[in-house]
Amino acid sequence: AASCTLAPALVARAQPAVTPVEIHVQGLDRLPYLPLVLAERLGFFRAAGLRVTLTPLPAGLRTLEALAQWPAVVFAGSFERTLYMHAIGQPQQAFVLLSRSPQMVLGTSAIHMPAGQGVADLVGAQIGIQGSGTVSERVAQWVLMRAGLKPTDVQFVELRDATQAMAALNSGTVEALCYGDPAVTRLELAGVLRVLADTRTLRGTEQLFGGPVACACLSASQAFIEAHPQVVQGLASAVVRSLVWLRTAGPSDLMRHVPEAYMHGDRSLFLEIFLRSRESLAVDGLMPEAAALNVMKALDRLRLPIDWQGVQPGNTYTNRFAMRARQQWRA
Repeated sequence: AASCTLAPALVARAQPAVTPVEIHVQGLDRLPYLPLVLAERLGFFRAAGLRVTLTPLPAGLRTLEALAQWPAVVFAGSFERTLYMHAIGQPQQAFVLLSRSPQMVLGTSAIHMPAGQGVADLVGAQIGIQGSGTVSERVAQWVLMRAGLKPTDVQFVELRDATQAMAALNSGTVEALCYGDPAVTRLELAGVLRVLADTRTLRGTEQLFGGPVACACLSASQAFIEAHPQVVQGLASAVVRSLVWLRTAGPSDLMRHVPEAYMHGDRSLFLEIFLRSRESLAVDGLMPEAAALNVMKALDRLRLPIDWQGVQPGNTYTNRFAMRARQQWRA
């Protein structure tokens, strides 16, 4: 009887400890962060000894300044924020890459703009963006500059809501949009958006930026990374395992495990979005050496009011955790 009484306690003590971790996520229902969601739903975080809570950021929190002020120990968001944190003297390090493209599309109205026009023909046009200071505006500006235009050659119109953005393009309130999914794919399927620059694909992204770029990533302060290497390794291992799972996932796998929030009320739409953007997801969580530098060069060319002096791109990320995870899962 005594042994039976003690057995549950012995079993409880034998179970490995589970460490709670909160990750603040910039756009939890967007494709770049699907590896995080699947790592939680498929039990990969739990297998790594972590109990992860994914906390979405407020929808209106999009500018680098606002993102930098948000208190987060572990942050899932744009690599631009990681660079910006270094520039303002609060250095962070990315430790696993989630996405290799901004997943923004610049396109013109197929209804209100003549066919055959390119980016250089947008002089004087009104271009809808998600907001001033957002990645949507920065990608649009960069596309214009690559075509020989200045950002001041067009008028940017803030359209913070996707429904508002689609209505504006349909009505002719704006002649062009620089936006992300699901709005872009909806407009494409309806035949009302003519794509001029597409950063959902690796080819389109590398053509625009002159090489690989780092986009969505997991980051934390270097102090946290050094103080909690097992936690960071667990996060990296679970995410890389999720990226490996996504490589071969078919439609039935996705329908079974992807939450309804990603479907936008239309499962076929989600599958179309996934198909168009699948290659933009990171392969193994590793940060290419040139990716960090290319992002910093682009931000510098846009002449943002940021002092980049002293920011060394090589100090803004570490690959040691993703490398171990890659070996573990043969990524």
